[in-house]
Amino acid sequence: MTPYAQDLLSLTVALALGAFIGLERELSDKAAGLRTNILICVGSCLFAILSRLLADSIGTDVTRIAAQIVSGIGFLGAGAIMREGEHVTGLTTAATIWVVAAIGVTVGFGYYSLAAAAAVMTLVVQGVFPHLDTMIDELRQRHTFKIASDLNDDGLEQIKTIFRNSDVKVLRRKLMKRANLYYSEWYVAGPRLEQKNVVRMLLDNKHVRELTY
Repeated sequence: MTPYAQDLLSLTVALALGAFIGLERELSDKAAGLRTNILICVGSCLFAILSRLLADSIGTDVTRIAAQIVSGIGFLGAGAIMREGEHVTGLTTAATIWVVAAIGVTVGFGYYSLAAAAAVMTLVVQGVFPHLDTMIDELRQRHTFKIASDLNDDGLEQIKTIFRNSDVKVLRRKLMKRANLYYSEWYVAGPRLEQKNVVRMLLDNKHVRELTY
């Protein structure tokens, strides 16, 4: 096989592996979908090929261009990360972009089997692990309780007791007085069912005037 045919094969393999991962992302309705992952994988592969060719022709460091892919792809991944209130989204998309770039570089240097194995592992993580995440989230959900209660120390103590006796962990709390009411915020983590029990007990408490969950 001629060097040109070998490089063309590398680009084709990169396109196929990027398409497999991108198709899963597209079906999951993620921001970086089919075309994005294909272009990242093919582009990274092309940079790796150029790095190897330049090293052979003019004697430059074969890792110089490839090393810049690692840092450069971080800017693209950072654009996928967004903060929405207390939640950060896009981290998995950013990580996928980073891995797809690594797969493209691996293909560009001719390690097809290693790249294919990494692509399969990525698909397993993306396809199977979300179900595991869901199971874990059922046991460790995080929410903020915003409570308006009577300006009554005994009532406030009752609210504290509800959280203290439940199977949730208070990570952060804030208390203020305004307009003859106590306003408190409780940022907690714990099982979903247990948090629902806390909601029910708070709604049944005579001192609680408003509850946002």
